[in-house]
Amino acid sequence: MILKPCSALPLLLILVLGPLVAAGAVQAEDTAPGKVTGVVVDAASGDPLVGATVFFRDTSYGTMCDLNGHYLLENIMAGTYVLEVSMIGYNKLVATGVVIEAGATVKLDISLEPEAIELEEEVVVEAKALRNTGAALLKDRQKAPAVSDAISAAEISRAGSGDAAEAMSHVTGASVVEGKYVYIRGLGDRYSTVQLNGASLPSSDPDRKTVPMDMFPTNLLDNIVTTKSFTPDKPGNFTGGSIDIGTKSFPENLTLSISATTTYNTQSSLKDGFLTYDGGGWDWLGRDDGTRELPDLLAGGGVEVPDVGSSYSDAEKALQLDRISKSFSPVMAPTARNAPLNNSHSVAVGNQMNLLNRPLGFLGTFTYSRKFSSYDQGSSGRWQLSGHVDKTNTLTNNFQLNDARSSEEILWGGLLNLSYKLSPNHEFSSTYMHNHNSDDVARVLHGSFPRDLEPEAVYETRVLQFKERNIRSLQVQGKHHLESLLDTRVEWSGSRSETSQDEPDLRFFTNDYTTRTRQGRLDTLYSIAPSIYPLPTRYFRSLDESNRELQASIAVPLKLTTSTRGTFKFGGSYLDTERSFRERRFEYDQDKIKYDGDSQAFFQQSKVGITDSTSSRLIRFGNYVRDATQASSNFDGDQQIYAGYAMVDLAFTHNLRAIVGGRLEATRLEVASLDSSKELGKLSNDDLLPSLSLVYSIRDDMNLRGSYGLTLARPTFRELAPYSSFDFVGAFTFTGNPDLKRTLIDNFDLRWEWFNRPGEIYAASVFYKDFQNPIERAILTINGEVQFQNVDAARVLGIEFEARRGLEHLSPGLKFFFAGANLSLVDSKVSLPPSELATKRAVDPDISDQRSLQGQSPYLLNLDLAYDNYESGTAAGFHYNIFGRRLSEVSLGGTPNVYEMPRGSLDFTFARDFNHAYRIKFSAKNLLNPQVRKIYPFKGVDYVAQEYTRGRSFSLGLTYKVNP
Repeated sequence: MILKPCSALPLLLILVLGPLVAAGAVQAEDTAPGKVTGVVVDAASGDPLVGATVFFRDTSYGTMCDLNGHYLLENIMAGTYVLEVSMIGYNKLVATGVVIEAGATVKLDISLEPEAIELEEEVVVEAKALRNTGAALLKDRQKAPAVSDAISAAEISRAGSGDAAEAMSHVTGASVVEGKYVYIRGLGDRYSTVQLNGASLPSSDPDRKTVPMDMFPTNLLDNIVTTKSFTPDKPGNFTGGSIDIGTKSFPENLTLSISATTTYNTQSSLKDGFLTYDGGGWDWLGRDDGTRELPDLLAGGGVEVPDVGSSYSDAEKALQLDRISKSFSPVMAPTARNAPLNNSHSVAVGNQMNLLNRPLGFLGTFTYSRKFSSYDQGSSGRWQLSGHVDKTNTLTNNFQLNDARSSEEILWGGLLNLSYKLSPNHEFSSTYMHNHNSDDVARVLHGSFPRDLEPEAVYETRVLQFKERNIRSLQVQGKHHLESLLDTRVEWSGSRSETSQDEPDLRFFTNDYTTRTRQGRLDTLYSIAPSIYPLPTRYFRSLDESNRELQASIAVPLKLTTSTRGTFKFGGSYLDTERSFRERRFEYDQDKIKYDGDSQAFFQQSKVGITDSTSSRLIRFGNYVRDATQASSNFDGDQQIYAGYAMVDLAFTHNLRAIVGGRLEATRLEVASLDSSKELGKLSNDDLLPSLSLVYSIRDDMNLRGSYGLTLARPTFRELAPYSSFDFVGAFTFTGNPDLKRTLIDNFDLRWEWFNRPGEIYAASVFYKDFQNPIERAILTINGEVQFQNVDAARVLGIEFEARRGLEHLSPGLKFFFAGANLSLVDSKVSLPPSELATKRAVDPDISDQRSLQGQSPYLLNLDLAYDNYESGTAAGFHYNIFGRRLSEVSLGGTPNVYEMPRGSLDFTFARDFNHAYRIKFSAKNLLNPQVRKIYPFKGVDYVAQEYTRGRSFSLGLTYKVNP
């Protein structure tokens, strides 16, 4: 880990080149013609009106809406116009007083009412009444067939979120675990899916299904939509929610944005005690330059590490063992240095131009951030119930350690979006995204270990971990409107996504020492005890997973009667996922050498490999390496999912809408260990997943929704892989289970929602989920062997409330203030696996046979108070988030489970536009700085499993935009 000063080039570009570009842009705008753009939708359904005519009266300016209901009028001379919008079957709308200024782009979103006898043919409105009604006109949530929640780019920016995981913490019913894993409605990653623009994303975690959401910088995002109820056109493997990350699309005219932000953290920035070590020259890019790679002697796989016994008397083997042992980096412990300020930079450019007389749009973005975090007053402990619960009032301490941890995190990503409209009815687009993330961790723990060491002994352990992850995704999409074929709409897409996770040279080094007084002086005795804890160890791990997906859907409009309209939609998809996981492990053992307390000198060249080859007939060694790799820890997996669906979306009346259909999914999954003696893990299922949703419009701005859907959850590759592996940090042996079955879940949802005014909502939801064969972590033995098993049943019952309201009704002076809140209350119960229940009842006969789902919070609360003055370009807000105590880890035997305690997070943001092109932004995050705390609760006492603080962060950023 090399700490280099951050580059000031992006900030210099903003301050120096910004005014020059702005001057040129302003001069060009003085004489350039203007534009009018927007979307035309059906006021009743929210669907885009393909082919709607948009033109200015008494002029030659006119066009038709494309597949998305979008229109663009260009090259309009400055002046005041009357805009007319019409389409067969709808009432014509006339907008008066449309003012076009030189070089400006006017955005007008329009909704057309279906023709009705009681309405006149033409509706006349003032254009100024349309300028800020985008939220009311589109109403995606109001018109959506499923229960959903969303957060827009503007809301993400206002909350000051740096990545998608932070943004999701503000969504109703969503909680973020470990800073990157998103749980919806309290359900773990097994019950959620993550998509990018509707295409599935592979996981980069060897042991989990989820996609880490901290890998997506918010500068690349347009919105995040979370669907909570199932419809047949969605993948069937979600229960909590399906998260669709929408990336930015191209703008109507040339835009350029450059930004730079610097952040001070009270615990890490400019501090001398930041733990680090000598890494590679490319660490600032989040990439290892080869410094941490497996030494060349071993990388090919054809070289065996000689055992030390045969090397004592065999000079050739001794030299080979010496070369291999010395080929590893001698760094096995961190040192302390000074950490710089956090920083982030981004640039985006987009435009729309003509190619062969048709519009071609593009957007390119790049973002980079470097973040340092640290704590040195943390605590880590493990506790155990010894004996029967009735005969003890306290837990026994296995260890209690002081914890210091520092991390350097790099996150950068790029996006290129291209779209070409061959005609108003045919559009092709492609999106390429590449995100890269690295986390470089140095950690030291020390303290008492009474379970295995004498009371006066001190246990020390060090961790050096560099982890880099990549997500690459290429998507190609097409949209077609076939007017001559029953007005049919066809959409298709093909995507290839790849993720990788590389952990080169993960290092653990543990020892203990005892200080005694001998003959009036202090004497410290150091020891490395492999009978108690592992020897110094180095891991080299890599995971690669790829998705290839094809999707197609066909939607045919239905008009059965004058009042009964709808859509018949059918389609299919194919998803092929491949995963490869590789691990090599090497241990240091000691021959003629003892650890003397100097962790830096212990692995230097003079103390590694051959240390004595002359004093006797035997060759002797200091530290030497042995290969502890197990073939069974490596595996390959392959999964194919074939799906087809059909559904009907019918509006029987103006008030009642029904969405009914089914989805057939065929799953073929196989995972094989590189140890050929191990059994194959397999899954083969054909599942029919029905769905029914009813939407009743109590009035135009108020809905009552009810839905039922059958969904499923599949085991992961690792859970099916039938081999055992030891987790160094967790100190348990994890065994795969090839007999796992997939889980089926019956989902029931009921929601009332009121879209009171543009940008305002009130909603209340009730949901119930019934699980058949849920997959749960089971404890097989008191010695720490665990396995995932199917249990009989589980259920989840919850309610959600959401409100967002402007405050001007309280006082005219509060015109630009609004408040928001969402609350989720969830109760979950899962039956304990029989083996776990038997182990627990052996020491506590009264223990319940049920517990809550792991990671599930009983409540989630978000509060927002914001000020957004679009006239002056000023925005500010306070944002508060808190979750209820949730089950973090299932403990062994009768020991209480570990719970993560509630903590409230308070953030403040302020932003101001000035000089038409600049925006300055200040944010203060984690103002309360609560402890991250996990505990074992037992008889009214909280025994600490882990606790630390993250520090307060203060950021200042500057953005320059051309044509914002």
